[in-house]
Amino acid sequence: MQKDIFGRKIKQLSRIGKVLFLHLSPVGKRKISVKLAFHQRMSGRLAVLDRNEVEKATKHARIRIGLDNNKFLVFFDPRKFGVAWYGHDKVLNKDKYLNTLGPDALAVSWQEFNKRLEGGRGTHSMGSTGSPQASSGQAIKSFLLKQNIFAGIGNIVVDETLWFAKIHPQKKINHLSLKQRRALFLALKKVLKRSIAMGGSSMRDWLHPDQGRGEYQDNWRAYGRSGQKCYRCSRILKKSIVGGRGTTYCSFCQRV
Repeated sequence: MQKDIFGRKIKQLSRIGKVLFLHLSPVGKRKISVKLAFHQRMSGRLAVLDRNEVEKATKHARIRIGLDNNKFLVFFDPRKFGVAWYGHDKVLNKDKYLNTLGPDALAVSWQEFNKRLEGGRGTHSMGSTGSPQASSGQAIKSFLLKQNIFAGIGNIVVDETLWFAKIHPQKKINHLSLKQRRALFLALKKVLKRSIAMGGSSMRDWLHPDQGRGEYQDNWRAYGRSGQKCYRCSRILKKSIVGGRGTTYCSFCQRV
């Protein structure tokens, strides 16, 4: 990678779920365009720094890539959970994680969203349509967290979405009415758009590449607010474990 990436230009950025793709130009005899991709996972973050800042920022800096004007793209990852990929499309398409990503949650249509919920009658991961499906007895929160179903939905987004849709996180897939599925779809779009507009959630030391902070953590309605009052009914929000993940919800607004 170190030799191959030298001299390439960043042509554009794209995203599928939580994976950021940098599309790089061909260079010299290397006529093939390639991509550099990152999944930041729980503790990773990307930063664009000056040379003097890079020299000081040695702790947790896993990848450093020189840019123009003495700038560097640095991938910090304290817990080493993050992933980076490099190569042309045929190489990246063979990766098990990238190859199984579902449609991006922000871009998915109502028809596709509903089909993936409505088709969950078996226990297999793929239905007759070729789309991943849910087990009918699966909790809605566990279903939404699966990246092969919808890419880009994490724990914060799920808790917020279910609160807005007034759906209990342990509600079974086959118990959701058409009205509830529609409410879930609209709530998901609302949460994702609000989060993006506010720059995401800056938890602990997470920052944008330009070192700016997100503001969505100041506007959470459910996630991280257990023991506090519900903004809708003023009851105390509860916390439980669903699918191995900490889950905050209102037992009055979000009844099973």
